[in-house]
Amino acid sequence: MADPRSRDEILELATRAKHAVHSPSTFMTELLVQQQQYTCIHWLCHFNILSHIPVAPSSLSYYELAQVSGVPEGALRSATRMVMTMGFLCETADGKVSHNALSAPFVENNHLMTWLLHMVNHTVPFSRAFIRATEKYGDSEKINETAFNIAFDTDLPYFPYLKSRPDLEAEFDSYMQSQSKVHHGAKVEHLLGGFDWGSLREGSQVVDVGGGSGGASLVVARVFKTLRFVVQDQATLIDHARNQKAKAADDEVWQRIELQGHDFFDPQPVIGTDVYLLRMIIHDWPDEKAVRILQQLAKAMKPGSRILIMDMVIPAPGSGPILVEAALRENDLCMRQVFNAKERETGDWHRLIQRVDPPLRIRAIKRPAGSQHSVVEVELDRDRRGD
Repeated sequence: MADPRSRDEILELATRAKHAVHSPSTFMTELLVQQQQYTCIHWLCHFNILSHIPVAPSSLSYYELAQVSGVPEGALRSATRMVMTMGFLCETADGKVSHNALSAPFVENNHLMTWLLHMVNHTVPFSRAFIRATEKYGDSEKINETAFNIAFDTDLPYFPYLKSRPDLEAEFDSYMQSQSKVHHGAKVEHLLGGFDWGSLREGSQVVDVGGGSGGASLVVARVFKTLRFVVQDQATLIDHARNQKAKAADDEVWQRIELQGHDFFDPQPVIGTDVYLLRMIIHDWPDEKAVRILQQLAKAMKPGSRILIMDMVIPAPGSGPILVEAALRENDLCMRQVFNAKERETGDWHRLIQRVDPPLRIRAIKRPAGSQHSVVEVELDRDRRGD
């Protein structure tokens, strides 16, 4: 199997070659095929068929698979053979079905299946409601006037809706954990390469704002053993983190991590710390609310403090690899369809930061190798403050 970098290069070259030779007719054919391929993946997930298919060298006849799955054999054969055109699943010489190297990990790795189910049950329904949301809400930035609201028929914003549905909240938490495990570009370890943590003096403090159960802080704390951390989030997530900390009472890393309930729209209670970290937070919010989050931190900063924003920075159209740009723009659309928020281009980040009072400025933007996220390093703007 090719290493990730070689694989990405091969896929990029193949994509560019395909774009170069496409005709309108082949483009339309491919577009239609892709719709059916996705529909069949969804169909297989909906009827839990993937879990019934054995891993090679074992196999199962279509009749046996249809019986155990409770679906018509003809529909099963059509759907399964369509996804095989994507290289997903395979058929033996005697016409039986089996998992192959691409599909088997989805039944062997729970994190991959969680990612797949989130796509078919959440991401795609939101995208399909995008047209109706635009017709109904126009250019609204209200967080409860989105494609998500149309798809799930609710007036609640996304996160309050999840709180009203503990089953969906648990699914979302599992999805977020899965991304850090199996999505190489989303791994929290990339945070280590996005900022010069070693430049911080011994005993420096990092406030992990909206830090969930402390995953990002744990990663940094294990490598930089003289730093201290405060993880802030809603009470339920902090309670979960406290349980983790209690179970790891002998782990010195946890001893350097304080846990604190906090709403990042409220005044920041930790004043004058060295680093305020916002990992995958700002992209969830439209500009007006993003400015409010940043203002609470700006008011708490001292000279020399930094805000580190780990989020996507979308490249200018056509300025980099097609597949990288496409993945970032997929996330941008997802943020818009769920939150009326967005992933931001470099100019968007500068304009957003310039709206904050006390004044801030961007010191650096760095995307670690292999990461889909960049780290935007922000400091107080002494020139505009008049200091």
